Amino acid sequence: MNVKETLTSREFLRLADFLSSNGYRLGPKIGEGTYSSVRIAERTRDGEILAVKMINKRNAKKKYVTKFLPRELEISTLVNHPNIIFTHDVLYQGESVYIMMDYAGKGDLLQLINTCGSLSEEDAKRMFREMTEAVKYLHDLGITHRDLKCENILIMRDKRVTVSDFGFSRLYLDQQRNAVMCQTYCGSRAYASPELLRGLPYDPRTNDIWSLGVILFIMICGKMPFDDRNIKELLKKQVSEGISIPDTVKERISSRCLELIHQILEPNAKSRIKIWNILQSDWLKT
Repeated sequence: MNVKETLTSREFLRLADFLSSNGYRLGPKIGEGTYSSVRIAERTRDGEILAVKMINKRNAKKKYVTKFLPRELEISTLVNHPNIIFTHDVLYQGESVYIMMDYAGKGDLLQLINTCGSLSEEDAKRMFREMTEAVKYLHDLGITHRDLKCENILIMRDKRVTVSDFGFSRLYLDQQRNAVMCQTYCGSRAYASPELLRGLPYDPRTNDIWSLGVILFIMICGKMPFDDRNIKELLKKQVSEGISIPDTVKERISSRCLELIHQILEPNAKSRIKIWNILQSDWLKT
């Protein structure tokens, strides 16, 4: 359940004063997360429009405050890639944290699909290439996202897509730079891999790749590949039955694209296509 922003007039004025003293002018609310809300902000020195993610630690669970929030702050300020939302500044005021980020002027991928339906193959190819390059960049840095979904793919004014929201992200390499398996159940189950849903230790990189496959399916087909209302049925569909591409989609989408979707949504994590092989696939190279 989302935590609703319940600022009193006095609290809002104090917040506006705090941001103003740090060089930002506070604007209207544009979004809401589990433990946060998002507003427009203007950077007064140059008029740049940004988004400010506002987190009140008093409203959040202890595990989020002590474990996930520090990771999000560390990772969001570490990364720098044209297809990852850029963090300009992080401000602290008592129990509140304010993350100043790029503003996505065209909303997110879910909003686009809900409005327009499935995308053309060329648009899907461009956007999927960009988000896959972002995920490869993260993996090369030793970072996994663990919550890739359409809502976390933002669309900038120049139509460039950016990966956002590092609330479940983590560094997956130990001090010897060996990959560490994860056991945390996180993210949205509609985008979660079979290995994560089983509750077994999983490689977070292959889970990210599965999530990318779900996003690609949605872009191409305009709907979810699996019904996530029942986890047992979801797992059965993922592992035993696999995805079903509508005939109307097969008629307009190239075989190379459909082949890649099947390679990514491979239930056996060891057989699933690797991130670099996705970028070198016949579909993305043409």
